[in-house]
Amino acid sequence: MIVTVREFLLEQDLERACELGVRAREDDPAVEPFAQRLPVIASGPRALLELWQVAEGEDGLLYGIAFAAVREARRRKPSKAEHQSPMLAGLSAPESSQPFSPADAHLSIEVYGVVDRTLRRQGLGRQLFEPVVQFALNAPGTTLRARIPEAPPAEKFLTALGFGQASAQLSLARAVEAPAPRETPGVIVKPLNRRDRRSTEAYRKLSNEAWVDAPDAFETRADELAQLLGDLGRVLLLAEMESRPAGYLSAVWLGETLAIEEVAVLPHYRRSGIGRALVTAALQQARTVLLTVSERNAAARALYKGLGFQQVGRRLVWELKAA
Repeated sequence: MIVTVREFLLEQDLERACELGVRAREDDPAVEPFAQRLPVIASGPRALLELWQVAEGEDGLLYGIAFAAVREARRRKPSKAEHQSPMLAGLSAPESSQPFSPADAHLSIEVYGVVDRTLRRQGLGRQLFEPVVQFALNAPGTTLRARIPEAPPAEKFLTALGFGQASAQLSLARAVEAPAPRETPGVIVKPLNRRDRRSTEAYRKLSNEAWVDAPDAFETRADELAQLLGDLGRVLLLAEMESRPAGYLSAVWLGETLAIEEVAVLPHYRRSGIGRALVTAALQQARTVLLTVSERNAAARALYKGLGFQQVGRRLVWELKAA
């Protein structure tokens, strides 16, 4: 069968890409369940659709995909060389409603790809990843980031592309009755009122300021906030300390499972029980809860262990950094 690698076309390929994700995971449990979240990723302001690639068979089915999205961005001034770079000429500067561009930000780009098991080791993976790798190599300061299972074939593939292992992440799950909420003096946790301007503004500030001491902090833009608030499959909780916004939790529904994506607390409110209060509140909403934590984050791991989470997987984080 002839398979052609080409650019991803949103309206034409999205549904078939989701079908590919379902098929690939049924055939190989190590494949991440990206099909459920792919429509949100593809329609979000961080999706770098011009770098997405698919492998299409002559039967009309998709047999591979590689996609990328901006994970973090730190503002900086573009160099003279970048202003003149043909790789960057077609990308707009990141105003409030325009795409991210390496012309004015250090980019950390999350990449993921999958090839149908029957067509692996035939060079399709390299073809699918070529545009995003070339993009990164021509954009100084850009880092590509991929999460993979501990498997020699995947590690060998990323090594050949120029990636190196950087860290590891642990997948944790909890599938027992939720613990009763524990009183934390001065702390109130409540669902975000999406119609209340003061609440949404508090969330926007928290989503920036709670990460101020993170090495790759980024600013939440107006279009991203609108997408988050409009995603009815998302759980957003706010925590207040002495009537002031102090932290938040963001999670998404994957069927009947709640996947916690972010738990963040303002630096000067940490170690006050706010993180525990946020996670405990989320646990009241679902019997099965999943999350991912850095293997190096001892404090967070201790918190989740105390709440009954158990490790169910480990993935390696590999990075490719442009010179």
